[in-house]
Amino acid sequence: MMRVYVPCDAAALAVGADRVAAALTREAAARGIEIALIRNGSRGMFWLEPLVEIETPQGRTGFGPLTAADVPALFDAPATHPKAVGLVEDIPFLARQQRLTFARCGIGAPLSLTDDDTHGGWAGLERARALTPAAICAEVLASGLRGRGGAGFPTGAKWETVRKAPAPQK
Repeated sequence: MMRVYVPCDAAALAVGADRVAAALTREAAARGIEIALIRNGSRGMFWLEPLVEIETPQGRTGFGPLTAADVPALFDAPATHPKAVGLVEDIPFLARQQRLTFARCGIGAPLSLTDDDTHGGWAGLERARALTPAAICAEVLASGLRGRGGAGFPTGAKWETVRKAPAPQK
């Protein structure tokens, strides 16, 4: 089965991702090819949207910016498609990044808890649930996380102050 990823975020939708997804579904059906169409989030390379990715043994190969008219050539000869951009992870924009918050962005379906679990999305929560409240506050303080207000107050200090407050309601 051919696994194809088409983003479904606002940026990709604005430039025709739904039309590309529909064209992929129609073309695959017309050719008798079974595909798994996964609607993922964008990887942030908006100049390539809609960026369609096809899973291969070497990794996910990207094509973009794709239009519905470009879809038949994906089934004819993807290796020589005029909008092929190579392995997505090797695109210089992504290759030189160390993604933290957005490490899984573009990898799976953004609203799928199963995809999130498959890619380690619950690891932080599971780790936090094993810690005491004091240990959680210490971790957040050590991380250097700060509030978004103008003062940038350390979040761990705020949490620790609230944790130590004697009131039952916080």
